[in-house]
Amino acid sequence: MTTPKPEIGNIISEAYQYWMRTLPFQLLFSVLYFTIFMFSSMYAFRYYGLFEEILKIQDLFYSDTKVFVEKYSEIMKTENAQYFAMVVMVIKSVIFPLNIGFLKIYRKLDLGEPPHISDLFAGFRGHYFFLFVIYALFWNIINNYLLILFFIWIPMLLLTPSLVFFKNYNFFQAFQISVKVFRNNILLFIIATLASIIISYSGLVMFIFGIFVTFPFWNAVIYVLYKHFIADFQE
Repeated sequence: MTTPKPEIGNIISEAYQYWMRTLPFQLLFSVLYFTIFMFSSMYAFRYYGLFEEILKIQDLFYSDTKVFVEKYSEIMKTENAQYFAMVVMVIKSVIFPLNIGFLKIYRKLDLGEPPHISDLFAGFRGHYFFLFVIYALFWNIINNYLLILFFIWIPMLLLTPSLVFFKNYNFFQAFQISVKVFRNNILLFIIATLASIIISYSGLVMFIFGIFVTFPFWNAVIYVLYKHFIADFQE
């Protein structure tokens, strides 16, 4: 039996409560995520020789910005730059399972159980790691082509990882259910997605470092949507 459909204000408010109760986990998540992403990306940037190419034109940034932008654009169209872009997608995909840990943490809060740091790594255990890395890679590749439709594509798949994690559905089953729920609640899911993205990146305006606690907020929104529209848990 599902709960009554919530309003967007209730979804954000409930997500905020989960987020506030897990601030240490939010901070740990962001530190791990950005550290792994930045160092891996920087290494790849140097590996493909892009860092050296940028150094050659760095003086133009101060003397002739227009020429700098043109040459930078040329560099980023090279074969090495394309390899770098693919590596970045792989890096993001490998880190993605870190998000799944919040599903377990929030579920524990509902059950009255204390969450542990190890719960944050639930998405890396066993077959889950390969499932979610493949899903994230598929997500990142599609986003490159459907970026202009992100406000439809993202909310349409919003519940897919939760269905895989909690119900052990395969991705085709999870995708079908997620799309079905989205079709019945299009406006709510779109608004919830946009609101969670805005809040997640709002930390950038708070001395930049604020993003370390706001960035994972969208995981709380996903959990709340799952709880209200799927409701019956299986773990």
